[in-house]
Amino acid sequence: MILQNIILPSTDTCTEESMYFRRENRVEYTWCSDSISFKKNGIVRFDTYFNSFSSEKWFKYTRVKKIVLNLRLSGSVRVTLIRKEKVGDHIQTEFVGEHLCTSEEPQDYSLPFDTPSTNGMYCFELFGAAKNNAFYSGYYSSDVEPEKVKIAIDICTYKREKFVEGNLALLRERFLDNSDSFLYDKLEVFVSDNAHSLDIKKLSTDKIHIVQNKNVGGAGGFTRGIIEIKKQKEKRGITHILVMDDDIVIEPESVFRTCTLLSTLKDDYKDTFIGGAMLRLDNRFIQTESGAMWNGGELISLKCGLDLRNLDACLFNEFEEHAQFNAWWYCTFPVDVASDDNLPMPIFIRGDDVEYGLRNMKHLILMNGICVWHEPFENKYSSFLYYYILRNRLIDNSLHNMTMPKKAFIAELERQVNDELRIYRYKNAELLMRGVEDFFKGVEWLRSQDGEKLHQDIMKNGYKLQYLEDMDESVQFLYPLYEASLRDVPPLGRKQRMINHYTINGTYLKPLRAYNIVPTVGVCQASVYRVDKVLNYDYSSRKGFITKRDPDKCRALLKQLSKLCKKVEKDYDKAVRSFGEEYRSLTSLEFWNKYLEI
Repeated sequence: MILQNIILPSTDTCTEESMYFRRENRVEYTWCSDSISFKKNGIVRFDTYFNSFSSEKWFKYTRVKKIVLNLRLSGSVRVTLIRKEKVGDHIQTEFVGEHLCTSEEPQDYSLPFDTPSTNGMYCFELFGAAKNNAFYSGYYSSDVEPEKVKIAIDICTYKREKFVEGNLALLRERFLDNSDSFLYDKLEVFVSDNAHSLDIKKLSTDKIHIVQNKNVGGAGGFTRGIIEIKKQKEKRGITHILVMDDDIVIEPESVFRTCTLLSTLKDDYKDTFIGGAMLRLDNRFIQTESGAMWNGGELISLKCGLDLRNLDACLFNEFEEHAQFNAWWYCTFPVDVASDDNLPMPIFIRGDDVEYGLRNMKHLILMNGICVWHEPFENKYSSFLYYYILRNRLIDNSLHNMTMPKKAFIAELERQVNDELRIYRYKNAELLMRGVEDFFKGVEWLRSQDGEKLHQDIMKNGYKLQYLEDMDESVQFLYPLYEASLRDVPPLGRKQRMINHYTINGTYLKPLRAYNIVPTVGVCQASVYRVDKVLNYDYSSRKGFITKRDPDKCRALLKQLSKLCKKVEKDYDKAVRSFGEEYRSLTSLEFWNKYLEI
């Protein structure tokens, strides 16, 4: 059974060569090639993110007993089989075996990894012993008997036609329409189109199912997909659900490896979740997250910032850390987990994947080579999220006994609201407080809401990104001003910190500057101090919005915050109990059918 294919860079997905192989001396490769050519003394190493083999995890979680490396080569090639692991701050290397493979014509070779140790990763190296040599293809295999698995991919989308159509095309080419593929009859795709913008006739096939859905956010879209999958479970033999974002670039091999993992799991791990890491779409070698800790809302992204071109980073990825959930840009779980009384919560966006993982995930497998590329969060500014983030954090914590002490929450609420006031983002401050106020309305209020209408109202009350030419002409975009706001600012002295604190970052003082330009994410408050107007610029979209110093608005919001903190003192515990005790009424199939108007 093929467990994992050796893959090469592709313009369809990623062209970062050192994530696939490393080369020395006289080695030739281009992105359009289907082979690697190397001269005498040329070296090609496959101790990489996509082409090493996570032996420790495969032997722990699956029924695999023996691993064989299968290569198609020509020339005279010395193949070295290696096991590597990270031990402290150095890399330990074990040479498992060496084989000289000689043939003028392309020939297949099967080379077993004979070593009692499975720690870290298995990998291999090719050395050219003749004038002309070539690597054509390869894979890791085992004689394990696969069990029947069928994955239903669940995609929720809202106006992401380009991404969705691109990923569907990749899946069709590699698996859905490819009768030679291991996944040919083991994969189907279900798409919930929340915007009603996909060309259903063009994209639908007997294995791609698209349904138009209410715009009830990611939670509603993914749940609609789960419901449609459950309807087809028996007829189509579906065993697992793979929840996947609509704004990603997928590596098809990730789906293949997910399927082979599921097909070989030990009985003790049949209920496991398999997660995909998030890699940056702009710098495709940087890992943003591989599993995460909720930590009561202070999210910890595990293994964040790793440069996956480096061997040390790949070996660090092999270490398993405790994870509480995997985000739904790529997360697989058994279809039976989603029973009729165990569906996601209707919290629209942000936190639905967290809550479902906290509720259901017992084991999580994460591996090098199972990933998606996703736009970095700092490149996706949305003002309306301020309503959902804090509200949904309160809901998720209430459901799972992770509530902050009352005083600690008041301090956190005051900090977040004041942070927005100090940079003149008064609408964000209002949205934060509105989210908390709606949390206090309890489960019954959430059950009665029309999620689509509520979201439209939230959107109206946030900041909207606009093209620069459509803005106030008195604020001109000057790149040096924007660039200056990105630089680190020396720490303020004690006196200046006191002034900033009591004047809300100069809000109550006469302005010194007409305007400044700051990024939408990661604003340095010093860049806004005593500025009259602020152009908040989103570099990714080349859009922005303008905020203005308003002492009267600031005072009104501080009064509102004071009243809300008193309400927290009074109603916090009651609201927490309400969600903790009654949330199950929001996770049933009966509720969701009514909510989605199915």
